[in-house]
Amino acid sequence: MDVTTTLLSGSRRKRVIYAGWLAVGIGLIGAPLVVLSLWPGIDHTPYSANTVLLAFGLCLSSIAYAFGRAAVAGMTEDRPRPVSGPGNIPYLLAGGFLAVAVISLIVAAA
Repeated sequence: MDVTTTLLSGSRRKRVIYAGWLAVGIGLIGAPLVVLSLWPGIDHTPYSANTVLLAFGLCLSSIAYAFGRAAVAGMTEDRPRPVSGPGNIPYLLAGGFLAVAVISLIVAAA
């Protein structure tokens, strides 16, 4: 039997499992975009395309961090020193990075 299933209640178990899988899935999309935009051997001819990749990758990575933090907070909820859930900062960072990506995409398309 799964340890997570036996230790957690229903809604808390869903929060941990969904947030954990979303963190892994979104992080697996965002991290390669950041690496791709910073890799020195790959030529991104328009400078804005590189900025779009970097900003969108950082946006997805910030969201993945928030979901991962929510999963860890759900797992440690009943422990003596629980981890606090994500605040507003990762979401504000993700919004800022997304705005930079959209502006760079508009500049690259113009």
